Amino acid sequence: MTTDPTTSGLFTPITPEDMVRDRASDLWTYTSTDEFDSLATEYGFTTDDLSQRYVQALLDVAGIDYDGLRQDEILGATSGANLVRKAATGPALTVWSAATLDAFTVCAAAGRMIWHERFGADMVDGVDAATASAEKAIELAAHALREWGAEAGVLRLNLARSRGLDYERLRRIAATAGLVLDIATVAVRNPVAEQCTYPDQVFWRAVDLQELWESAS
Repeated sequence: MTTDPTTSGLFTPITPEDMVRDRASDLWTYTSTDEFDSLATEYGFTTDDLSQRYVQALLDVAGIDYDGLRQDEILGATSGANLVRKAATGPALTVWSAATLDAFTVCAAAGRMIWHERFGADMVDGVDAATASAEKAIELAAHALREWGAEAGVLRLNLARSRGLDYERLRRIAATAGLVLDIATVAVRNPVAEQCTYPDQVFWRAVDLQELWESAS
């Protein structure tokens, strides 16, 4: 026999305030309003009065700003859609990215090395290095986008490795620069992986960034 979550004891309905207080540690792990809404439905907080009390209890008892989270979700969805529409008429860029624990390497669309430097800080592991290199590739594409004079564009980022990378974080970084990020892992015949142990530094400012939007051969 299951216990009805809307009751505390035998017959007394649990209030939104008590539920939020009892489950605060769980609620702090939620990242979307859908999760909060699902819990409200589970506890029967579906009337206007109970729903409003639930949202207020989230703020007053647990310090969770449900309305603010909802506004962020709406803004994110709207901004994302606008970025995609703008990028559709902007340049399509291609960059290759790879790293060792010592240095990162970025190649242009056709595979020519255009940025190769040692890291300024120690890398923890291969994921850390690959992430830093991918961020450098996005930074370079942002420079190319500004040089083009476009408001937005699409960046095809070809990685030598991707396991363990936080794709969503990389996409947010790219979006901030006006880039819709398309990530691919290319393990075979990857020009940047073949050049990532190059002994000398290569600085991108001496390179024509037009190479980023030429079609890869």
